[in-house]
Amino acid sequence: MRKGRTAAAVGTALVAGAVARRVRARGLASRMSGSGPAVHTDDGVRLHVEVHGPADAPVTVLFSHGFATRSAVYDQQWTALRGRARLVRYDQRGHGASGWAGVRSAGVDRLGRDLEQVVDELAGDTPVVVVGHSMGGMAVLALAGRRPELFGTRITGVALLSTRAAPLPGTGSSSGGQDRVRAGLAAAGAWLLWLVAPAIGAVQPFRSRPGRRLLRRQLFTEAASEDDVRTMSRWWTETPTGVLTAYLTSLVTYDQRPAIDALRAVPVLVLAGTADRTIPPDSAPRLARQLGERARLVLVDGAGHMVNVTHAATVDAALDDLLSRSQPEHSSR
Repeated sequence: MRKGRTAAAVGTALVAGAVARRVRARGLASRMSGSGPAVHTDDGVRLHVEVHGPADAPVTVLFSHGFATRSAVYDQQWTALRGRARLVRYDQRGHGASGWAGVRSAGVDRLGRDLEQVVDELAGDTPVVVVGHSMGGMAVLALAGRRPELFGTRITGVALLSTRAAPLPGTGSSSGGQDRVRAGLAAAGAWLLWLVAPAIGAVQPFRSRPGRRLLRRQLFTEAASEDDVRTMSRWWTETPTGVLTAYLTSLVTYDQRPAIDALRAVPVLVLAGTADRTIPPDSAPRLARQLGERARLVLVDGAGHMVNVTHAATVDAALDDLLSRSQPEHSSR
């Protein structure tokens, strides 16, 4: 009898969760159809974009942001590079003012396709330097795996900030049995979080003091300003929990190591903070070694995951150097 009551309670909870997700999805579709200037993807999502500078500028810099943030995370780089290049940035699907097409479209491969369309529609005929932070860097690698011929032709330089090509620690990806088990458990855990997303969203954990402390610890260092932590907390809260949890399955199965070959055709900046708790600090040196002699490694001492926010001057200088290295006359020397 007790087992029957337990099963009934579990069934009721699952049905209630499904109903809550359906209701929430309807609200999400109405709130996140996208707004403002846009690129329309091939699956109907409106990506909010911003463009600054003339179409005949010598180079276009295109910014791809990371998980739970938005294009405004590059505000300081946007200001620093004005006058140096034409600038393009966009909100990833499900983030900021961009639209959303549901859990089935939430994946790094899909982000690579989105980036491809932004390049095709907004980059013009000038050389393009693509900058990706964290999940945005993974999108760049996904594009390299999907369209390797773009690198060295349309795309003449790449910046990979706080990211990696290999699977995230603990997810596993090799043919070993233990790795397959870890990958399966990680994927199952991601799906479970997606199932309970409505309940998590109702609590709004990142508005709380413990939630902000967690973000500070994971994304910054103790030296981070309260303004930066508050801004990040607001972005995490404003990004629907269903969107955040939907991406987790793709992130735990992520592996773009084969895409590294395409990036060897262009100058690459690999930059990371030495105190990054999200992407292991040894990821950047390993990635730079795999990329070869055209990669330039910059390690920012004491910086956390959001290095482009907290150490903007260092990042800006490194990007300026990348732009110089990405010019055709420099590459021909």
